[in-house]
Amino acid sequence: MTKRRNRPLFAPQKKKHPGCLMGFLIFLFSLLLVFGLNAVNNSYVTLLKQQISVPAMAQSYEGFSILHLSDLHGASFGEKQERLFSQIRLEKYQAVCLTGDMLGKSKNVQPLLDLLDRLPDDIPIFIIAGDDDPEPLNRLSDKSDVKAGYIAKAEEKGAIYLDSPQKINYQGKNIWFSPAQLFLTDLKAASFALLEHKSELETRALAETLTAQEQSSLYGVEYQLGILAKLDEARLEMEPDDLYVLLSHFPLDATDVASLHTGERLDRKSVNFPGSVSLILAGHWNNGQWRLPFIGPVYIPSGKLGLRGWMPGDDEVSGLATVYAVPQYISPGLGNSDAYPWWMPMRLFNRPQMTLLTLTKKLL
Repeated sequence: MTKRRNRPLFAPQKKKHPGCLMGFLIFLFSLLLVFGLNAVNNSYVTLLKQQISVPAMAQSYEGFSILHLSDLHGASFGEKQERLFSQIRLEKYQAVCLTGDMLGKSKNVQPLLDLLDRLPDDIPIFIIAGDDDPEPLNRLSDKSDVKAGYIAKAEEKGAIYLDSPQKINYQGKNIWFSPAQLFLTDLKAASFALLEHKSELETRALAETLTAQEQSSLYGVEYQLGILAKLDEARLEMEPDDLYVLLSHFPLDATDVASLHTGERLDRKSVNFPGSVSLILAGHWNNGQWRLPFIGPVYIPSGKLGLRGWMPGDDEVSGLATVYAVPQYISPGLGNSDAYPWWMPMRLFNRPQMTLLTLTKKLL
């Protein structure tokens, strides 16, 4: 008779692995620490300093400086933007350029107004709208002043809504700041179309009362014609050797920049203006929003051209690049853009930044 093996009445209890739980807790703590430190990092602003080489400019422009900010997206940096202002308190500059998305989809104008309150009263501040900002013009305005409320409030604080060329005289020479759209538009065709539309609306007004939408459209046409009139006045003052700085929320690509000029390589002229473009300022990308240390942006979407894809590099995202011999500076930005997917709601390893740009004849 075969002997029965000795078997325990109950199966042995499995050994616990406290290391797995400890590992998970360490991972969770590390994750919370990273995002906590990142949140603190995002509450402070870095001031970058960048020289822009424009070898063909007159010596009089040497040292002209522009404070460039973009994509605030309604963010606040301390009481009345104190942490932002503390970075520029002692800096010298001759113009301030805000290249759009200063409100963003939050539509909160107060952070922008707090910023404007902090800037010097005697320095021109140029502002354009971005794709996430509310419309800068009221499409259904019931009055002749068609500028949106937030633009009007910004102008009350001293900003200049840049819809036509604006001049700064620096050491006896002129620098013109203009929205890029005026350099990209067929101005003759635009003027003809606006005059035709105005004539049509005025003829209709003689026969019957215009609807609210038609009246608003008439105000808008008159406003656009006013811009063209200002532009004609500016062109009477413009000289070929003046400096021309363009503001665009979206960075201009090679096709855009190529269309800005005509003529041979060594004698290129602006299509719409006497001189050639000296510098383009843009924003929009927020430096990639999410960045990996030593690698760069994780992912870049595009509002016009579809997805730019993963790990695109920094060439078209931020910083200085030369496009057809024209320097373009793309601001790293200050806030968080809704252009990115929902899972990228904040800046990651990407401290908010503004830039002090200084023009020089030196080849860098």
